Amino acid sequence: MTFLYPNVLYALILPALLAAAAWWLWRRRSRKWEVLVSPDYRHELVHAPASWHRVLPVIFSVLAAVFCILSIARPIDGYTEVKEVPKSRNILIAIDCSRSMLSKDASPSRLGRAKTAAYDLLDALPGDNFGIIIFSGESVLLMPLTHDHNALKETIEQLQFGWVSQGGTNLEKVVRLALQTFKRDKEADSKNALVILSDGEDTVNVTYKTAEAARQSKLIIVTAGIGTTIGTTIPDENSPSGLYRDRRGQHVVSRLNPDSLQYLANQTDGQYVQLSDGAALNRFVKDIAERLDVTEGKEETRRIPNDRYIIFAVPALICLILTLIAGTRWRSFRRSSRRGMALLAGTVLLCTGLLGTEARADTAMLDNVTDLIRTGKTEEAVKAIDGMIALPDLPEETRQALEFAKGCLEQKAGNPKEAAEAFSQALLSPNRSLQSDSHFNLGNMEAAKAKTSMTFSRSEEKQTPPQPASIDDQIKEIDARLAKIPEAKQHIKEAVKRFDDALSAHRSHEGAAANKEEMLRYDKELDEYRKQLEELKKKLEEEKKKQQQQQNKDQQNKDQQNKDQQNKDQQNKDQQNKDQQNKDQQNKDQQNKDQQNKDQQNKDQQNKDQQNKDQQNKDQQNKDQQNKDQQNKDQQNKDQQNKDQQNKDQQNTPGSQDKNKQD
Repeated sequence: MTFLYPNVLYALILPALLAAAAWWLWRRRSRKWEVLVSPDYRHELVHAPASWHRVLPVIFSVLAAVFCILSIARPIDGYTEVKEVPKSRNILIAIDCSRSMLSKDASPSRLGRAKTAAYDLLDALPGDNFGIIIFSGESVLLMPLTHDHNALKETIEQLQFGWVSQGGTNLEKVVRLALQTFKRDKEADSKNALVILSDGEDTVNVTYKTAEAARQSKLIIVTAGIGTTIGTTIPDENSPSGLYRDRRGQHVVSRLNPDSLQYLANQTDGQYVQLSDGAALNRFVKDIAERLDVTEGKEETRRIPNDRYIIFAVPALICLILTLIAGTRWRSFRRSSRRGMALLAGTVLLCTGLLGTEARADTAMLDNVTDLIRTGKTEEAVKAIDGMIALPDLPEETRQALEFAKGCLEQKAGNPKEAAEAFSQALLSPNRSLQSDSHFNLGNMEAAKAKTSMTFSRSEEKQTPPQPASIDDQIKEIDARLAKIPEAKQHIKEAVKRFDDALSAHRSHEGAAANKEEMLRYDKELDEYRKQLEELKKKLEEEKKKQQQQQNKDQQNKDQQNKDQQNKDQQNKDQQNKDQQNKDQQNKDQQNKDQQNKDQQNKDQQNKDQQNKDQQNKDQQNKDQQNKDQQNKDQQNKDQQNKDQQNKDQQNTPGSQDKNKQD
């Protein structure tokens, strides 16, 4: 049998010192009261308790402390190696961080209700990989897919409005980023899930193309609507009225708008739920998770120690009970029971390390601190511890133990600066175990900073209208991520150093060794991630160069086409001008020809008319001539007739007849 924390065994000197102090006090007890009482009447007047009432509680308390220390040292009987092949499903949680999520129609607010729902999802599926996306007008991958649910919860706890500078709500970019994330993690061929927690006030409507791409990529989308359809005003700390106003000075009322959420869920075979309680969302997500593909990781071998602390824990409990029984005066049970409970509380605080090796603080103050821690009043518990630390007569070891307790409370309350100061004070303790635990917690804080430093917000970017991510934007995003990696690696270096210090102070500190290995793995993952980013950047630059060349080529082709088109247009224009000129010439020739024809026709007509006229004149002349000839002929005939008549008449005369006869 060996002990996992052998340095704890040095604490066995404490029970020995406790027994020696009890014996010394018993030897130094005062006997002056014996002078006041006569020896003859001492047995009648003084009722001294039996010796075993004093001895047995001390013996049992010393034994209880011994067995408790042995149990805390964690005795083990070897190790059992267990080989496991981690199997998990991949789910992305998208949380709306727009201004409308500050509305308080859900308790404590819409954003607070979304964070609570995210916690419930992580608790409902403890064995699956989750990632965190925050969005408003832009979408940012806040935490990549991981199995570290504690880191996821810490990241969600710190989430607040303003981490994404772009205003509005763009669900389409959420779906695109989820598809890119699963594709980059080589999980695009398997069924994955996206859970969207939003009030649904989508300022850019989801297109069918995006929903179809999600469905073809086997992405199941579960949407949860947060808020009420009646709606409420949006708070604004910078406004005098405490309420957000638009440009016209009117109070903005935000309402739950489930249309876009229902559309995404229906198109991807998912489900929509109005988030009135976490159980409904958990039930739907569990039903969806049964339909997702399970991915297998690399085979891991774990060494599980075979604990045997029970063989010391049971005797410690028995001795503690016997201490209470032996120290109880049954005739005054109430008073002694209060003392016994105070002793039990002091013993528990001693075992948990809140009091250190020597607990001399006031019991009432310790009880008050214990009650405050138990009821979750962290701030009041810290104030009470500060009051105890301020006591002037408090031993240094106890003060340093209280500083350690204060650091734990400050770390739980989310005050890393105050927690680091408290743990630094606790490092001054000579207790090696307390030093180891302080280094361990400081290392955990550095590890948390390393993981949170890899979160990305675009608060420094100018607000631009929603547009698809270009190659320049992707390169800019990659440069921002690459710039974050050295900071994260520096925190990892500090965390590993703290874990080494914890192991130096307590070599068997299992938590420090495990976290150190996890940080070293995370450091290697960051190197691989940086290599992937550099390769992706190189590819994007090559693609950008190709696109530039293609653009130049396209521009040249376009210029050549424009030039050819211009030449063609000029040729067409010249041809058109030539055709127009030919047409005009033809029209002119035709007009000339028509004019000539018309002139010829007119001339012919004139000639014809002239001919007709000449013919008419000729005919008239002929007619006149004929008439004249006829008249002449008639005249001649008439003259002939007259002559004939004359001749006849002459013949008829006597002289004529003789003449005729003579003739």
